Amino acid sequence: MGCKLITLGKDTTAFICGGKSDHECDDKASVILLADGSEIEDTPENEERYRGEIRGGSVACSICGRSAISDAPYL
Repeated sequence: MGCKLITLGKDTTAFICGGKSDHECDDKASVILLADGSEIEDTPENEERYRGEIRGGSVACSICGRSAISDAPYL
């Protein structure tokens, strides 16, 4: 499999290079982006726990958990 662009929503496109997948990613989940660069599941509990460290968010696939922001450097 070569590189390809995938659509994760109405206005979101991601780039996948050489990856193999057993599914087509969707945009039904989301992650919280923390100050240290890590991503965690977007839940009310995590929003409260990491309140001072949250720097943004990203749509993510509900099947594999890969976020659109993870592919941003390749766009």
